[in-house]
Amino acid sequence: MTTFIPKSWVNLATASIILLVILNIFITRRNNKIIEANKLLQQQTEQIKVTVSQFAIIIIHNLDLGLRGYALFGKDKYLFPMKFALRDKDSLFYSVRRLLEEQKFPLEEYDRFEDSTEAYATQCVRMKILFDENQKEEFNRLADLDNGYKLWLQYDRLSQSINRFENTINAQAQEKYSAALSSNYTIQLILLLICVPTLIFTAFHTNREFRTQVKLRELEGEKVSFLARQNDVLEKLVATRTHEIHQQNIALQHSQGEIEAQNEELKSQQEEISSQRDLLARQNKKLNQAKEIILRQNREIRATNESLEEDIKERTKVLVEYNQQLEQFAFIAAHNLRAPAARILGLGKVLELSEDNKDEERAIIRRLISSTAEMDTVIKDLNVILEIKSNNSNYFTSVNLYDELTLVRSNLSKEIVETNASIRASFDAAPIILSVKPYVDSILFNLISNAIKYRNPDKVPVIDLKTEPAGDFICLTVSDNGLGFDVDQQRQNIFTLYKRFHFHVEGKGMGLYLVKTQVTALGGRIEVDSEVNEGTTFRVYFKRRQFNST
Repeated sequence: MTTFIPKSWVNLATASIILLVILNIFITRRNNKIIEANKLLQQQTEQIKVTVSQFAIIIIHNLDLGLRGYALFGKDKYLFPMKFALRDKDSLFYSVRRLLEEQKFPLEEYDRFEDSTEAYATQCVRMKILFDENQKEEFNRLADLDNGYKLWLQYDRLSQSINRFENTINAQAQEKYSAALSSNYTIQLILLLICVPTLIFTAFHTNREFRTQVKLRELEGEKVSFLARQNDVLEKLVATRTHEIHQQNIALQHSQGEIEAQNEELKSQQEEISSQRDLLARQNKKLNQAKEIILRQNREIRATNESLEEDIKERTKVLVEYNQQLEQFAFIAAHNLRAPAARILGLGKVLELSEDNKDEERAIIRRLISSTAEMDTVIKDLNVILEIKSNNSNYFTSVNLYDELTLVRSNLSKEIVETNASIRASFDAAPIILSVKPYVDSILFNLISNAIKYRNPDKVPVIDLKTEPAGDFICLTVSDNGLGFDVDQQRQNIFTLYKRFHFHVEGKGMGLYLVKTQVTALGGRIEVDSEVNEGTTFRVYFKRRQFNST
């Protein structure tokens, strides 16, 4: 009896292979970033080490060399090393400080060394003045302090500290790279272990199906041939027995005993014929079983074809929706660019017909500038939409909703103070989501700014935000007590570009379209409930995603 592997197992293996391939691509990309970061750290490390070594050469050594040469020979040309050190020390300290701050190096010891260097440079300048004024006793006293050697020892300790810190950073970066590379090898090994058995099973199953069909065709041919041979044998046997019976009937007159013997022989032959019929019945039963196998396989093939047809219908539906979006975008672009372009052309014609009237020309130019600015705004809006639809560089990160709300409050602080708006948030059920941070910022900003902008003039604005799990999604609810609108009447226009429901305040009608586009790009959805003069509630569903521990 044929044994079939469950189809769900094959689908599971295929899905695992696809998932592991995607994970392998992600980890490989992450490894490349780690390599680039490691190269940058190595470059910064070498730059810091080389630059720190300049303290000894450019500052300490040049200060000592210039002062000693001037003290020995009394000529200004020997002061050039000292002048170079005084000129370059500030820029050198600044460049090293900036690199160390980028790597979060503790700057206490560095600050002490900078102060000591500044003090020693001041001492060298003073000693030059003392030498010029022939105050040799004070000059010799300062020289005996040997502050240059002390500064050199301080520099040596600082250089060792920096080298140890840089070596630690390099070691940490190398560890991260090794760990990422190890995880990549693990994923590739698992991918190999799943792909090879799956391919072997597919080849084996296909070969077995082919052999089964060949055997069925052979059995069908053998059955037809066997039945033909049996019919020929039966016909010959009947003809022979008819002739014998005829002969025996002639001989009946001569011997009754021979008739009885012949009757016994006929019975034996009938039994043989019955046995042959039983054999044919068993063969027919086997052929029926083979037909059942073929029918079952045909049903499985039809089920597979139906599944493929459903996949084709679903993909066709996605392509139709995408084409509709492209048509809508093209219509919006043409419609919103046509008006300012027509005004610009008309104003250009009027400008040609003006008869050197400066006031009229200035008024026309102002309108040209206004129309051009309007066209530029439309183009920027469309570019933002295109960037959201085609942006593949964003990646999912951990987003703290409390932190993002704090940022939005800061950006809208002027509007909040002017309207005395109250923003209340309860994200304890789901304070952190895995999403694209700029999209979450934009969604919160547009929903809250709309709630303030379209507030009820008779009420103090109150905006409530909360999160809660909702199956495979995290639901963010944003409610206000503003003007509201008729959802049933405006359902087709709520998330359409440049559609507005209130015209007493300034706006472009782009905020909700951006929110819908960003939520869709994140794999979620958005719902809205509203009542006129009662308020509006938006529910944004963010798709649940697991945090990657690697």
